[in-house]
Order: sequence, then structure tokens, then C-alpha cells
Amino acid sequence: MKEIKGIGFTIPSEEDDYIDIESLSSLSDVDIAIFSPNIRYNYSNVDSMSPYKGETLFSESYSPRMKEYIAHWRSEFKSYLARGGNLYVVLTEKENYYVYTGTRDSSGSGRNVRITKHVDPINNYNFLPVDIPYRKSNGTKIVPKSNLIKDLYNNFKDILTYEMYIEYDKLQDVYFTTKNGDKTLGGIVSAGNGNIIFLPNIDFERKEFYEDEDTWNENALQKGIAFKNCIAALDKAIRNETEKSVKPDWINKSEFNLKSAEVIKQKKIKIEEEIQKRKDKLEELEFLYEEQDSLKNLLFETGKPLENAVIKALKMLGYSAENYDDGKLELDQIIISPEGDRFIGECEGKDNKDIDITKFRQLQDGLNADFEREDVSEKAYGLLIGNPQRMINPNLRTLDFTEKCQSAAKREQIGLVKTVDLFKVCRIISENENMQDYTKSCRDAIKSCLGGIVVFPNYYE
Repeated sequence: MKEIKGIGFTIPSEEDDYIDIESLSSLSDVDIAIFSPNIRYNYSNVDSMSPYKGETLFSESYSPRMKEYIAHWRSEFKSYLARGGNLYVVLTEKENYYVYTGTRDSSGSGRNVRITKHVDPINNYNFLPVDIPYRKSNGTKIVPKSNLIKDLYNNFKDILTYEMYIEYDKLQDVYFTTKNGDKTLGGIVSAGNGNIIFLPNIDFERKEFYEDEDTWNENALQKGIAFKNCIAALDKAIRNETEKSVKPDWINKSEFNLKSAEVIKQKKIKIEEEIQKRKDKLEELEFLYEEQDSLKNLLFETGKPLENAVIKALKMLGYSAENYDDGKLELDQIIISPEGDRFIGECEGKDNKDIDITKFRQLQDGLNADFEREDVSEKAYGLLIGNPQRMINPNLRTLDFTEKCQSAAKREQIGLVKTVDLFKVCRIISENENMQDYTKSCRDAIKSCLGGIVVFPNYYE
């Protein structure tokens, strides 16, 4: 097995295959080097004057060390490439820093003397021995463009993201692009006697890969083995490819075309176009599915996902509903019915408990603060929308709102809505046509039940 090492790049593994950027290690015994320009500095190494011009400024004591690391790795990578190595660079976000140069100027004299210490800009891509334009951009839609990296893509597409793209017209081949093909997210360029292969970010740092804070789980270790196998196979394929002679420009002239090859080429283009159309259709269906299926968030979510699901449900009932945040006042929902009734909604999900008075007080504060606004002439009704015991099957739940919460709701005439009930009526609406009368009766139920738990009407076809 080839000796694979990650420099600043962590591979899920129980082997000694990680090299810290903040070291002066050698690559002499490394067969395949994978580099991530990820500076994980300690904040004790940051200068008290930081940030400088909006960027991190390393301290005077740490700056010489950082410059030494950069010089070391530029030299080490250059030697590695000179002996024919393939250097894999994982394109993480470009980060800018400043370091002290060690030089200074002075002006004035005596008590008025002023010392100016010089600094230089650096970035985390200065470790590489080549200067290539890198641009910030992020996303998850990544398209493979070469058969060489198909296995890598197919095995790890669920954890591939992009934080950077490269603008370089001397790439020998493009490996990854954005969906529209307008940005290059990965490719290969010759350097020395070897190659630099740029790859999108491979996110092994997800919580799903950890048993605890410092221990990989079995899934992560299996992913790590698969990753090493893919990189080893890719490295072998690249070496086989680079042994071939570079095709001269004239070989692509029509006078040298083979009719049989051209027929196959046109078939290939047609199939690729059909595949792209199917991919576009699949993405459209995935979006529609997620949009429709998001109502299920009413059954188990909390926080912002629950707020968004409630807004979607209220709109299905005919209300206008939206979050409100003016920098001073933040409300989960401002809700207005077609009949002109205005509500303030607050949502909460509890793992295994009922909805208590805490969120109720927050709703009251929101109602009062909203009424103090100059553009509000009449106090809104309040709705406390709760998802109690959210991690339990709705059919097995026994709790809703605490007695204290219910008595306060009765006193203040605030409606209590269970998200499970909201889900049930929205499912009825989504599965039937001409539901205007039913949605109106649901809105009537909400208003008539202010002061208690809202009971929605049954639906009869």
C-alpha cells in the first residue's frame, strides 16, 4: 500500500497519516501527499492589535514561525513535485493574514519618538510553490467532468462542497465544475516533474463521523479506507495518463477524423445531453418533494425549521404569515387573515415535555412590544403554537400545554395550537380540491378558540 499522508488534511483513520502544517516534517517517504491549506492557529498566537485591516495579525513572536512554515512547505512541495509526485490540494476557503516582517521605522525624538512596525500580507495558499488565482465561492452542486475522478465523486459526493474555484488557463484537464460549468472546482496542472491536482472540499469534519469529540466512528473509518483506495486508484490512473504523449493541435483537424469515431462521438454528446436533462428534472423533483414533504416538520422539528413549517401551514389556511425582525423586535410570525384579523405567533418544540409558561411569557412580551410600534393601532391576538413531545410518535403523545399555560391563555385570551393538529388539517387541504370553505372554517375555529386549545373542524367530503 502506498504511503498516503494528509498535510493539514485529516483522513478518518487509526493510522499515523496526519502531518501538521505547523511542523517542519519531510515528504521524502511519502508516496501520495494530500494538502489542505487550513491554518488551525492558536489564538495565543494572534497579536493584540488584531484584526489589522480586517484580517488576523499574527503576533511578533509567532510571525517568524509562520513565515518559516510557509518557506518550508513551499520548498518541500517543490522537491516532492520535482521527483514526480502528485500533490492533491483540497480547495478550502482562502484566508488572509498579516505577519510582522521584523523591520521597523522610527520618527520623532525623545518622548515623541514613534515606532512603526512593518507587516506583510500572507494567505493560506502561500504554502504552495505555484501562484494560481483562487476565488471565493461556495455551494454543493458539483459536476464531475472526467472519467478519472468518477469513483471519487460517486463515493464521496454526499460530503463534497466547494469553497473556492480556480481561474487558470493552463490546466491540463478539468475534473469538477459548478452545475452551469462556469467555475472550475477541480483539475490538474503539471508542476516540476509531477502534477498538482485540485479537488473540492471533502468534509470529514461532520458530526456524523464522530463517536465523541475526538474519536472517529466505524462509518468514518470505513469512509477513510474508501477515500485512500480512491486516491490511490486516481493516482495510478493519472500516472498512466501522463505517460502518454500530448496530442498535437493538428491531430484534431477534420482531415484526420475517423468516421466511425465521429459517429460514436455524436452519440456520446447526445447521451450526455439527455443525462443532463434528466439531472435537471431530478433536481426539480427533489426540490418539489422537499417543499411538499416539509410539512412533516410540524411533527418533529423545533426552532427555525418549525417556524418555517408553521408559516407554510398558515398560508395553506389562507393567512398571510411571515417572520418579523426589525433589529429591535423579533417575532416568529405576524399573521393576518383574509377577514382582517391580526395575530402574533410564537412557536416552540419540546423533546419529551409539554409546552410551559416560559414561551407564553415571551409571546406576551412580543404582543406588548408589537402594540408599542407606531404603525400598529390595535393589539394583535396571540397564538402559542407548540410541538410537545416532538421526538415521540404523535399517536403516542400524552402531553400538550401545562395547566399554568392553559390558565394563563384563558385569562389573556391567547390561542394554543398543537402543530400535530395543524399538520392533520394541512394534509386534508393538500389532498383535496376546492377547500376554501374548509380553510375558512379552520380560521374561524382558531379565532373562536382563543383562550384555550384550538380544536379544528372535521372534514366531510
